[in-house]
Amino acid sequence: MIRVKRGRAPDVLTRNRARWLRDLQRARTPKARKRVLERYRHKEVKDALVALFHGKCAYCESFIRHVDYGHIEHYRPKAKYPRRVFTWSNLVLACGVCNGSEYKGDEFPLKAQGGPLINPCAEDPAPHLSFEYDPVAKLASVRGKTPRGDTTERLLGLNRQDLRTYRSTHVKRLWFIAQKAATEPEARQLLDEAAASTREYSAFAQLLRNALLNGFSFASIPLKS
Repeated sequence: MIRVKRGRAPDVLTRNRARWLRDLQRARTPKARKRVLERYRHKEVKDALVALFHGKCAYCESFIRHVDYGHIEHYRPKAKYPRRVFTWSNLVLACGVCNGSEYKGDEFPLKAQGGPLINPCAEDPAPHLSFEYDPVAKLASVRGKTPRGDTTERLLGLNRQDLRTYRSTHVKRLWFIAQKAATEPEARQLLDEAAASTREYSAFAQLLRNALLNGFSFASIPLKS
């Protein structure tokens, strides 16, 4: 997870949000209510979120669009916060697993429950989450540094087995590149490219690039932010 600077709301939300909320309040049947709620799925909204997050899940940083359409995710769940269903600052792009019922779903823990979840568009995740790579175990893991970080990691499944296996394979290659980057310009360029916000798991690439800049030896010891 990385910080993402949110741009202005798509015009369709700016023009229609107030009217859509009024229509939602006036809906008298579950069917009518559902029909109004579905308006947040407008193509302009989806396109804006795909561009904002570069086709990545806002939470796990996995690319989505080559295998799935991705979810328009409500940071504060629409089931519990219906007045925020059309609020631009409450919308992110998420993969179907982070946003699925097995993980976040309609959950939104408050402070007393270790929440709220880290919002990558409203704050820097770095004070709450540590990105770690163990070159012996060859595992790239996300760890909580605060109660909110712990809750975010657990509730989003940021170390679920399939995700960590795939992510670790990617970061293992970056670890090798980082060892070459101090002396080989092409390797340095590859590492810089991987650290861009447009790239998959850029939080880990940024960790490796910062380690290189700080003179880390890249011996077989764990690396963490």
